[in-house]
Amino acid sequence: MIENNVHYHVDWSTFQRSKVEGQCNGDSYFAKETDDYFICIVADGLGSGQAAHDASTKTVKVVEEHHNKNVDTLMSLCNKSLQYTRGAVLTIFKVHFKKNLLEYCGVGNIRLIIGQPSGKIVHAIPKSGFLSGKPAKFDVREIEYQAGFMFIAYSDGIELSSPDKRNVMKSQNPKAAASYLRQKCSIIADDMTFVIGKVT
Repeated sequence: MIENNVHYHVDWSTFQRSKVEGQCNGDSYFAKETDDYFICIVADGLGSGQAAHDASTKTVKVVEEHHNKNVDTLMSLCNKSLQYTRGAVLTIFKVHFKKNLLEYCGVGNIRLIIGQPSGKIVHAIPKSGFLSGKPAKFDVREIEYQAGFMFIAYSDGIELSSPDKRNVMKSQNPKAAASYLRQKCSIIADDMTFVIGKVT
């Protein structure tokens, strides 16, 4: 089921589906808008089933409880939370409304794509690997954005072609983009999660 959220600055839609219907999803996500920023995490626990779900959920709880902290700190806290788990891959991004700035960091194969109103599409490249509590350094990057930009963060259960990406970014709103993707991804080989949004 597609969930839609409309707030003052950000309109976003989310969708999740398990690899096997009725089994728990190894992916987790969290998104929240405040007066000053919008923050989102998409995480995928290694493997599948309950152990994967437990790992990804730990990182989401960290961001839910500490979303006011900067992205580098959140990445460190998420990494620490993954001790004694299978580990997880994840991407965190934070949109600062007053600065027109998006900061992001990712480890593993959670993808983040930004579509500017000008038509330019930016791929936020994550660092390879995964987090499991071992010491790690994080490469937090920043992008200046234009009002009206679209974003999509998604797990590896989705494969998007270049035309798919363009269609998503040209959609009238996140709900329409989410409906398009849901139809495109009717057959999946892995747990699937995506968060699509538009920032005004």
